[in-house]
Amino acid sequence: MGMHRKLTAIMFTDVQGYTAIMHEDEQRALALRRRHRTLFKELTEQYRGTLVQYFGDGTLTIFDSAVDAVECALALQKGFREEPVIPVRIGIHVGDIVLAEDDIMGDAVNVASRIEAVSVPGSIFFSGLVNDQLRSHKKFETRFLDVFHFKNVKEPIPVFALVDDDLEVPERKAYIKDPSRESADLLSKYQNRVGGKRRLGAWAVGAVVVIGLLVVGYYALIKNSNGLPTPSNKALGSIAVLPVQNLTGEAQNDVLSETITDDLIAQLSDKLITIKVVPKSLVQDYLDQGKSLQQMAAALEVGYMLEGALHQSDSLYNLDLRLADALERVYLWSERYDHVSGDNIAATLQDRTSGVITTELSTHYRNREKTSTQNQTLDNKDVNELLARADALTNKMDKESMYQAMPLYQKVIQLEPNRAEGYIGLARIYTIGGMIWGYFKQEESRTRAAEYLEKSIALKPTLEASQYLLVSKFFFEHDFEYSEEHLSLVAILPPFPDGAFYSVYSNMLGRFDESIHFAENYIDRFPDAGNGYAQMIRAYFLAGNWAKADSLMNRCDSRFKHDLFYTRDVAMVHLNMGNFEAFKEMNNILKTNFLDNAAVHLYYDAVALHHDGADPAKIQEKLNLLNEQYDQGMAGSPAWFLAMYYFYLKDEDTAFEWLKKSVERRDVETLWLKTEYWVQPYKKTNDPRYVALYNQIDWPE
Repeated sequence: MGMHRKLTAIMFTDVQGYTAIMHEDEQRALALRRRHRTLFKELTEQYRGTLVQYFGDGTLTIFDSAVDAVECALALQKGFREEPVIPVRIGIHVGDIVLAEDDIMGDAVNVASRIEAVSVPGSIFFSGLVNDQLRSHKKFETRFLDVFHFKNVKEPIPVFALVDDDLEVPERKAYIKDPSRESADLLSKYQNRVGGKRRLGAWAVGAVVVIGLLVVGYYALIKNSNGLPTPSNKALGSIAVLPVQNLTGEAQNDVLSETITDDLIAQLSDKLITIKVVPKSLVQDYLDQGKSLQQMAAALEVGYMLEGALHQSDSLYNLDLRLADALERVYLWSERYDHVSGDNIAATLQDRTSGVITTELSTHYRNREKTSTQNQTLDNKDVNELLARADALTNKMDKESMYQAMPLYQKVIQLEPNRAEGYIGLARIYTIGGMIWGYFKQEESRTRAAEYLEKSIALKPTLEASQYLLVSKFFFEHDFEYSEEHLSLVAILPPFPDGAFYSVYSNMLGRFDESIHFAENYIDRFPDAGNGYAQMIRAYFLAGNWAKADSLMNRCDSRFKHDLFYTRDVAMVHLNMGNFEAFKEMNNILKTNFLDNAAVHLYYDAVALHHDGADPAKIQEKLNLLNEQYDQGMAGSPAWFLAMYYFYLKDEDTAFEWLKKSVERRDVETLWLKTEYWVQPYKKTNDPRYVALYNQIDWPE
């Protein structure tokens, strides 16, 4: 057959505890396996799947459709529930694979396998990419569980479960020890907002205890706002074993969890030569004092942490373990171990894990200085140069530069079609160049951005790609459910590359305190970029704190006057506050440095000309260009800015006519309808014209 690539849905299944069943009753185990294979073969064929491989008590199958894979998985679990019950775990992912004879290869295969490993018997777990493909199928109900950092998978993977009466559907539990007040409050706000079946709640399966190392502590590390010392390099030579959490729901298992913790500490102490194990008493002292994991890691100079959770299903115990790097704030390794209950369970589980942990830890320790997850050596020098040129052009943000960058990204794709960077570059152009600046038609921007994002994520699901997917879902599709769900992860994930988006999002929804929080975080990471300051200024202005907004503008205007995003957004604030001289100065800077007729620039020009008493014909030229952009279906929200111009003139009837067109067109800027300064009088008086348009958007709570 040879080798070829294919975008496909990959499904792994595994009979949990099969080895233990074999030890207890070989005939029963063989009978279960026969029934498992018979049912599996029948349903796989029915749902158009291709069985790639049996391996012991597990299977690897591929489908052309993620929907087919999930429907097949559901039918399988319903069948496995019948007596004799077969405890099967199922994991599904979508991605690019290499087909070769009777085997498949690729990162997507590894991801699907890892998802299956963290699932529970009777459940169906799948990645965020699969969940995205189920959204248009109302018959499916899904539940967000957690974001996992799987072994040998570079990017974190959001994991979901299918919700059905015939399935085991775990609840999500956040095991965070003493989060900082700021981050805890933020997490609480997002938890309350997601709501219903998607609420961040309790999840007792596959969740790792005390995720503060990667979660809340992230902000403390990048800001060092609490005055914590940064762990030194000698921290690489130490590991803290955190108490294994008893998540069985049975108090008598507290002793078992403590025994496992003690055994792991003892075994690691014996086997590790170059890495010391921090005494249990020191770790417990810090936890008892209410110290965060970040404080403990810094104070004890801990380079690694081992986290664990014990679960129980009927007679079967499961031990989840994760090894985390405290310096890079990433998980290095995670695994689940199964064992039928018995007097020697602690020793058995410990024997099966300590050697693996020792190997992983020692290997990482040896290679720590040699590798960097942030700087990878790429093979093709020509492709790297093309990417560098294309990225530099795109970052200029003007139309000419973006059009020059597009063929360079296309050339990258031609030279290396399986490299994600070319696709994400084009997705970025169609998202920002289309959505904000209106360089393309709106429908073209939406469909092209989605197309290139899908290809990029299939090849390499990076945080940057995830962010642009979130941006496009929110701005192009007004998909609040998706946006709220994924923004709820902000409290437990490092920020995506452009953290200022979160501030924009919060400003649009009237969550000004959260906007300021995100802006501060963005400024701390990128102090020389103006976008964070712009969103903070906008938040203070919209919240009614004009004095604070004015003070910030006095400090920042001259510093960021050549920053496109800063001048674009802060000019709006100056205009709304009546600072016409400052507004016109910024508009002149925009016209001088950014020559494209973006809709927002035409709006500013029309307002500036009107304020100066210019010839009405000149003003009409600007309005005609906005009209033409609307008639041509261009992105950039021309109808919205025409509405804003007429609101500025207090021509309410014309303003609402254009506002109606903007909402119907689903302009990006219509998402400002809740907080836009010019429409607040109509919002406060419940003007029926405003209310009718407001109700056309499915706002989150």
